[in-house]
Amino acid sequence: MLSFGQEQEAEKLAARLLKADNTWGKELFMFPISFAQEINFKGVEVALFPKGWSNQESPEFWSYAFAWEVDADHPLTKTALESSLQLYFDGLLSIDNWKKSDASIQNTKVLLMEKEDHKSTSRFTGYLDIFESRYTKKRMTLNVTIEQHYCETNQKAIILFKFSPKDFDHTTWKKLAEVTLRKDLCK
Repeated sequence: MLSFGQEQEAEKLAARLLKADNTWGKELFMFPISFAQEINFKGVEVALFPKGWSNQESPEFWSYAFAWEVDADHPLTKTALESSLQLYFDGLLSIDNWKKSDASIQNTKVLLMEKEDHKSTSRFTGYLDIFESRYTKKRMTLNVTIEQHYCETNQKAIILFKFSPKDFDHTTWKKLAEVTLRKDLCK
């Protein structure tokens, strides 16, 4: 649970970076993130959760978004994003602890495909194969879309990630589409 001050900071960061209605739950993390110290960034993350994200019966189960604003002297590459997501989800889901008791559990696998690449904007789609250790204790595939904007003037990469186990044509992705990056990010 966030403290009152952290809730206010999460709200401010979400409002500065993202367009989303106030029904989304929010969490704020500072890099290095406590559960993924190996990700060597300086910056912040704000995560947004729809109401049903933690309910296995909900169509929005494990569907959520997060945005990173990190210091960077260039846009993050596909390889850097894949590596960061692998470290992030392995840490989030405590994979190393699970592997001690079950050798068949494997690390997160990430595969991204670049959809678009311009000077300051890049987009990716792909999937993550995770061991979902919180609710189902089973392997799960999360589909992902990524939109990255690079702000050369202040050397920041602003990256919006959206995840869901649902196929991209499922209505859950319409809910995720409600979360967008603001247009004036680099000002």
